[in-house]
Amino acid sequence: MTELEMMRWILGTLITAGTLAVTVMYFFRNDENPAVAIAMAGDSRSMLLQTLMSSASDKKTAIPSAVLESKVYEKIQRNIRDGVIINESNPIWDELEKTILLSRPKFKSNLYVLSVGDLKPSDLHMALLIKCGVSPANIAMLVGRSKSTITFRRKDMGKKFFDRDMDANAVDELIRLL
Repeated sequence: MTELEMMRWILGTLITAGTLAVTVMYFFRNDENPAVAIAMAGDSRSMLLQTLMSSASDKKTAIPSAVLESKVYEKIQRNIRDGVIINESNPIWDELEKTILLSRPKFKSNLYVLSVGDLKPSDLHMALLIKCGVSPANIAMLVGRSKSTITFRRKDMGKKFFDRDMDANAVDELIRLL
């Protein structure tokens, strides 16, 4: 085999191996695994941001009926009514996350993409409550913080997720669009 033939063979093998690797990653991806979502994101963050910003409107985004009719939503409403704080380790967060992911399977992975992998549990919990349409005053009560702290954190999420200073209500609307 000549040197030129050898180089063609090596190049062909590398291209085939690369194509195979991309195909395997695509078919075996796990959209619920944030690390995989980030690794495969490429420039999907900018595309996601662009889509969200162009989809934002003055109309309120509807809360999925699967969430509103769920047992976990009922538990959250009961906690609000009874003034019960939900601590960070409460299993209700996992239950709420699972319920939201049933209606919006990419919700969490989109949050990871927007946060560039820096999604703290408290950010996720706040986003889950926002996605359910819980008011800032009720979020404050549920997590044991002041309403002004919740407003500050929502604005901070705007900077972190959407790369800009935003009104807290605009942040809520964009999170509900996810």
